[in-house]
Amino acid sequence: MEVSGSGVGTMGGVGREREAREGVGRAMPGWELMGLEPMAGGMSAEMFLADLAGPGGERRRVVVRFPSAYVRTLIADPAAYEARAIGIARAGGVSAPEVLGLGEAEDGRFLVLEYLEGAPTAAPADPDGFVAEAAAMLAAIHSVPVPDGALMATKALQTPTDGPLNEDLREPEVVAALARLSPPSLEPAVFRHGDFWPGNWLWQGERLTGVIDWENALTGPALADLAISRLDVRWILGREAMEAFTRRYLELRPMPLDDLVTWDLRAARRPMANLPEWAGPYAALGRPDVTFESLRSTLLESVDEALGRS
Repeated sequence: MEVSGSGVGTMGGVGREREAREGVGRAMPGWELMGLEPMAGGMSAEMFLADLAGPGGERRRVVVRFPSAYVRTLIADPAAYEARAIGIARAGGVSAPEVLGLGEAEDGRFLVLEYLEGAPTAAPADPDGFVAEAAAMLAAIHSVPVPDGALMATKALQTPTDGPLNEDLREPEVVAALARLSPPSLEPAVFRHGDFWPGNWLWQGERLTGVIDWENALTGPALADLAISRLDVRWILGREAMEAFTRRYLELRPMPLDDLVTWDLRAARRPMANLPEWAGPYAALGRPDVTFESLRSTLLESVDEALGRS
């Protein structure tokens, strides 16, 4: 889960800032770094906003994005992988930041990205319009063609959580229910964002104008993405908004819902190992009232409903 900013990188702090200062110019020949500031953020990258001066005095802002140590354990070259996913999104007409360059850091490569105007929010003035726009954007992403073999594919089996299961969040019951259910269909496979939550949606006024943070992109069933977004919408706007989001998405992309309970249960498992960390970004999104306790309460409601459907 991510806002538009930093998680914990391998270098961290001063080390990452030094790498950004030294590396952005090499990644963008002809441009001189005029200023650099950290961007507040989430869990899968450390990011900086850089002010550059180019030939003839041209100025531009770019985002310097270092994949986290954890992401680097999952993907050999996560910067190149995310760049590939962004290219697919942009080729399909989705508003994502242009990749301007790849830089070299001590622990691997980093991205230099176009700075997109707009800001994420979890406190929309028009909740109905908010969920309708977001559902339409997710449907648009799922309509983008993906070249064969360009991205990783969704797995039929979820990777087990390291360590004991979270009994407080009923994780053992969720795991048992998933074992009872038939494996979900992985076809037809679509272009998945993989982490389509409000912190990755950029708004200008009432318009959703961009989607960021594509390091989790992959191919797989649309219901897998839909389930993730359903829970995130429910966390900030409640159950009715979640159902409105779902209805709008299905108006645009009708599909069978036989496997939705499986993907809802899998989406519910995602934060169970570290739910307190998931609460952190919401204050920056205008929702200091979204806390660990509120996330926990809503997650347990969702789990209870999904178990009842399983």
